[in-house]
Amino acid sequence: MNILRKIKNIEEMTPLINRIFDVVARNRFYRMVIYSKINQCTEDIKETKRYNIIIETTNLCNARCVMCPHVIMRRKKGVMSDKIFNRIVERLQEEGIDPPVFILNGFGEPLTDSQVFERIRCLKKIYPKTVAKFYSNFNLANDEIINKVFESGLDEINISFNGFSKESYEEIMGIGYNKTRRNLEKLISEKKRRESKLLIRISMALVMANEGEEKRFIEEWESKVDSVSVNKVHTYGNAINDASGKHKINYNKIPYPCKYIWNTIVFGMSGDISLCCLDYEGKYNFGNIKKMKILDIYYSDKFEEIRKMHLKNDLSKLPICRYCYTPFKNGAEWFISNLY
Repeated sequence: MNILRKIKNIEEMTPLINRIFDVVARNRFYRMVIYSKINQCTEDIKETKRYNIIIETTNLCNARCVMCPHVIMRRKKGVMSDKIFNRIVERLQEEGIDPPVFILNGFGEPLTDSQVFERIRCLKKIYPKTVAKFYSNFNLANDEIINKVFESGLDEINISFNGFSKESYEEIMGIGYNKTRRNLEKLISEKKRRESKLLIRISMALVMANEGEEKRFIEEWESKVDSVSVNKVHTYGNAINDASGKHKINYNKIPYPCKYIWNTIVFGMSGDISLCCLDYEGKYNFGNIKKMKILDIYYSDKFEEIRKMHLKNDLSKLPICRYCYTPFKNGAEWFISNLY
């Protein structure tokens, strides 16, 4: 997986490689291979019920990232109730869903949920072989929280550290660089001291404010953590200003179907199942687990119609997909068995 991440980083940062891959992706034989993979993968997922599960236990956030629509989000903000969380877990068991991964994230910072580590323990008790992870800016961490990270059963943490320099980091994220860096270094130190198997990953969004920092960022952290990623950003269906700078996404090509709408189930803070993890307003809402079964919602007529639109490469009526990075990655995710 680290090799794949390194390849992805090179591709993300190198326009020439992007253009070469785009030429390959236009090839008829390549498209046939991808669609064969799609048929095989979607059938296997439906049969095995191996769906990735995203649970938004909170949509509160302490940061104000320039590439995130959280600051304009009108959806009700708060922390998921125990009733809804427990109902999700009950329905997963009742329906025989066998997740390869639980991601305790949504449009919020997981550390704003005071119960997040107790919820991880709950999931790991029922699903001991399933990976539990979350993405965090880690600015709210302290010694007590770092201790809970290791004692909760969390398998992986991805720190969003969106700048090599203090200046770019604080401009992009709106939170203090020094505190986050101390927290991250303490986490790394504790992992070594405890000889923990926790995977610590770090990522940086590629935006105008950190242009030219990509290579230094990778060099700084690659020997300290388990993996480093740099990622292009989009505009959430043109809901926010484009902060991408020189690392723009090429939308002027034929899209490929997005794997996530077949293999990942996203539960919002209120128990709604939405289209994907980028649906920040829950606009594409297909039903609530308080009233319906998970798979009845996931394979509802409305959801299936969107999948058909992806298969036909027709995203014109889906702005959240039309201006999302994933459909324009040339179908690369269909070659990877476990995207998370």
